[in-house]
Amino acid sequence: MKESTHRNPSTDSPPLDAESLFAKGRQAEQAGRLDDARQCYEMGLAYVDTSPDWHYRLGCVHLKRGEPAQAEPCFQRALDGDPRRAKFWANLGLSLDRQGRRDESIRAYRSATRQPGGSAVACHNLGSIYAEQGRTEEAIRSYREAIALEPDAEGYLNLGVVHFAAADYVEALECFEKSVGLDGDYALGHYYCGLCLMKRGIYDIALPRFERAWKLDARLARVPFYLGTCLHKLERYPEAKISLESALDFFPEDGKLHYQLALTCDAMGLPQEARLHYGRFRAAEQNGGSL
Repeated sequence: MKESTHRNPSTDSPPLDAESLFAKGRQAEQAGRLDDARQCYEMGLAYVDTSPDWHYRLGCVHLKRGEPAQAEPCFQRALDGDPRRAKFWANLGLSLDRQGRRDESIRAYRSATRQPGGSAVACHNLGSIYAEQGRTEEAIRSYREAIALEPDAEGYLNLGVVHFAAADYVEALECFEKSVGLDGDYALGHYYCGLCLMKRGIYDIALPRFERAWKLDARLARVPFYLGTCLHKLERYPEAKISLESALDFFPEDGKLHYQLALTCDAMGLPQEARLHYGRFRAAEQNGGSL
């Protein structure tokens, strides 16, 4: 290996050979010092341009820096040196995807899945693209391939969301239950379990799932609306009203929310409040769903 005559850019240490530069670059990358990592990798590659792994690492740094166009040729050079590395193809696909070159990214992701060992990341990304494009069966197949390679909570959640969008609530619930089975603190998993149970009319069991999701992640701002809806269905109207009114803090102009509040106020014998919310619901409808 040819010796580098460059000095470490951040210290006064002696000149470093390329291998040491790569090692320092990796340390900097892991520490989040991406400028230092990029400089070390580029200096090392100036002396050893035949290492696929270090071209790959430089590409990863560019991706982390939000530079997919600069990352792309790095992954291409890595593949020139070793075309059977799944992660090289997967990250090439990601760099193309982030540039809006969707068809090219799909081809790269597919290439990743055909390499030895496959690529769960590529399968997940393919699944996301297919789901976005409404290609339900292909999305389901891709997510199942990802789970077969690396079963995790997010994988089951993604698969469940595709089934949920297709109104297959039984299959979706099974996926979401597997998701929280792998990670009991996965707020989105509990949230979607609640949605599936609510869609199936199992309101009493949906309630604690929504409550669990809300406790784990207060950013799930629609939870009070769904809690209120379930409480209304269970004829627990005062509790429903409190929950729905708390949802107004997040969505003061949501027509569906005002309609549900109107129904609840009607059930409680509060006609004036009901008329107010029915009026706001109608105004929202006239404005395309929002006031």
